[in-house]
Amino acid sequence: MEMIKRYAGILMMLTLLVGFTSCESEDETEFNLPGEWYTNEEIDFGAYTWGRGTLMTFNARNQGTIGSAGDPNYLVFEWRWIDGGYNSMELYFYGDGTYAYIWGAEATDRTFSGTWYNNWRDFRAQLQISVAYFCSIGLYFLV
Repeated sequence: MEMIKRYAGILMMLTLLVGFTSCESEDETEFNLPGEWYTNEEIDFGAYTWGRGTLMTFNARNQGTIGSAGDPNYLVFEWRWIDGGYNSMELYFYGDGTYAYIWGAEATDRTFSGTWYNNWRDFRAQLQISVAYFCSIGLYFLV
């Protein structure tokens, strides 16, 4: 019985440790985000379609641009963190008042990654799938 308590205590400590480290990813991403990032996939955003190598810039004042390198026709946006999933960003485009979303946004000192969504409906649909998936995993561990 004493051994079970010991292992349960260790398991709870590890769970707590993992929980604390996962909360830091937004702060780490925000620290590493300012700069220029190139996409490795095409982005289709309404009237705009950018190919691989599209340039995204972010600054420390939560603003950024997206467009092709060297092309003066780029879009300016303001971004913010939103509740609604793992490292979720909302991008508000000044020119036409539209929004895009990035789920799983992470920036290290060398890479920026995330999944682009053109609208709230698509973003929420992905989030509902993710929640259902995470819930099924949680139930799996509880059983």
